[in-house]
Amino acid sequence: MVAGKPDIPVADRSRRMRDAARELWLEHGYRTSMDAVARRAGCSKQTVYAHFGSKAGLFREVVADLISPLIASLETRDGELGASLLAFARAHADQLGAPDMVARRRILISEAPRFPDEAEALWQSGLEAIHAHLSTIIANAMQRGELRDDDPAAAAEVFLGLHTGIEGERLFFGRAARRTPAARASWAAQAVDFFLRLYAPASPH
Repeated sequence: MVAGKPDIPVADRSRRMRDAARELWLEHGYRTSMDAVARRAGCSKQTVYAHFGSKAGLFREVVADLISPLIASLETRDGELGASLLAFARAHADQLGAPDMVARRRILISEAPRFPDEAEALWQSGLEAIHAHLSTIIANAMQRGELRDDDPAAAAEVFLGLHTGIEGERLFFGRAARRTPAARASWAAQAVDFFLRLYAPASPH
């Protein structure tokens, strides 16, 4: 403890560093330095490295913060597949449509080739993590007989494609079609309904 300054709890210090990294990422892209993160967070670069190990590790944690609400939306309705998928689809659509998320996607596409380690960290903690968790949810539903027996990873990818459609590309080009929560919710409900019918258990003969 520095004289006259109270210790900052570890969790709060980590949060400040992740917040700083997220802000700087939007401002400067992957070229954001650990020195800049430390200055913005009010700590030393050594402290940042002690918490996250590397810049890729820091970005991985930043993305995990963004993804955790989506994972939680799947876990809050255990045993109610349709409700879980609908909650996830709505949350994901709202997140994809957020201006800062659109900006992050543009940065990712433009800078990923120059920063492969950071891009890989973002991929693993982002869509890959969502796909893996969704695959598990769907596999469990298949085992319970709620969905027909099939490849859960492929089914998860089908669902992700259904509920996002081409809206991500529209957003990228400033042509969003579903600008309101009501419009996004309506599309999410249609996507979930189509997916459940597509993977409905076979009718007994």
